[in-house]
Amino acid sequence: MLISCAFIFSLTGCAGQKTTQTGFIPKETYGQMTHQKDHTDDLVYVSPKIGITKYRFIVIDPVVWHPVAKAPKLNPKAEARMTTAFHDSLAKALAHDFQVVTPEECGTACDNTIRVRAAITNIRRSKWYYNAIPVIAGFAAGAAGGGMPPIPPPFPGGASEELVATDAVTGETLMAVATYNNGMPWNALGQWLPYAHAKRAFRLASELMDEEFHKIKKNDPTQLASRKPS
Repeated sequence: MLISCAFIFSLTGCAGQKTTQTGFIPKETYGQMTHQKDHTDDLVYVSPKIGITKYRFIVIDPVVWHPVAKAPKLNPKAEARMTTAFHDSLAKALAHDFQVVTPEECGTACDNTIRVRAAITNIRRSKWYYNAIPVIAGFAAGAAGGGMPPIPPPFPGGASEELVATDAVTGETLMAVATYNNGMPWNALGQWLPYAHAKRAFRLASELMDEEFHKIKKNDPTQLASRKPS
């Protein structure tokens, strides 16, 4: 059985996610993005001129499906569910450091506001009928006290994302993130639910952007007041 799992995984390794360059992030910005110390698989750009103390609000544009050439096709209902899930993750994460306002509240431009655009650039759904064998084998090995590590599932699911944060008035790029995440062997439930690992990737991408903003704010002693955007 273990040989069969390894064989299946070797045939499906192409299902894994990676950072993408679709053109959603401007080419000149992408060229300045670098790997981060604590996130070596991700690419991040932070403007050296970002004056974080002026920004009190975040407006998040509707997330879009902006796929790479070989991404799977999404039907309209799945696309809507995934873009909404990513948008909700962004709103939850960025609310830790900013007041989130709607595009309608902000209009075309808002003072003291960061506008976030985000795209899902690749996605893979988990396929339980392929993942069942390694998941069951892993449980069996654990029950037998074999001590073997979890067996990587052949179709774990996951997603890739590109994000851009700009000044809502000037359009200046303040931050850009290209990131991805694949399903983990220890997350057994995610091997069965089609897009559970993709949604986890959205959450981690959102938290990564907020983490970068938080690091900048942490080094600034100014406490941001909370008020409605002008």
